[in-house]
Amino acid sequence: MTGHATDDELLRMIQANDEKAFAILVYRYDLRLFKIINARIRSEDDAKDILQEIFISFWNNRAQVGTSVFGYLSRAAFYAVIDWQIENKKQLSRIQLLLEHDEPTTAPIDEYVMANEMHNELLEEIEKLSSTTGTVFRMSRLEQKSIGEIAEELHLSEQTVKNNLSIALQHLRGRILRGKLAVVFIGLFLRHLL
Repeated sequence: MTGHATDDELLRMIQANDEKAFAILVYRYDLRLFKIINARIRSEDDAKDILQEIFISFWNNRAQVGTSVFGYLSRAAFYAVIDWQIENKKQLSRIQLLLEHDEPTTAPIDEYVMANEMHNELLEEIEKLSSTTGTVFRMSRLEQKSIGEIAEELHLSEQTVKNNLSIALQHLRGRILRGKLAVVFIGLFLRHLL
């Protein structure tokens, strides 16, 4: 009998805490309400969320529901859509405000301290290199000079500069494999490529 019951009969059963009657009511109106909500907000996921909230509210307030079940549900959908639109406009305003006043973010102090420590470790490792190899590495990676510029400035052949860079990178890679300087090395290497 419950499947063919009128809305008024279902409402009386729901008000008597009949969950099966509530399931039938949900089945009867969910697609119809979903289409109404989705047509206004054009977001299926949000429409599903709103619809779920409407039915939860209906169940929680079942004792206060009057005689028109669809009237109650459609009014609830109307007001839920308005609430969604207001909230959506607020979110868009906040996003727009952030974009208009976009300021560079600063890294937390801990990250700055850690980066500084790694940078100091890198400099210590560069100091352990031979004079020429250390100078070539500094000029290439820290001063962003090309191999040709380094060769000319140090009066070396370009191949000698390449060999010294290779030696420096091998040494630093060894330190990275032992767990130190990974972030600094990757940053310097990527910065040089860009």
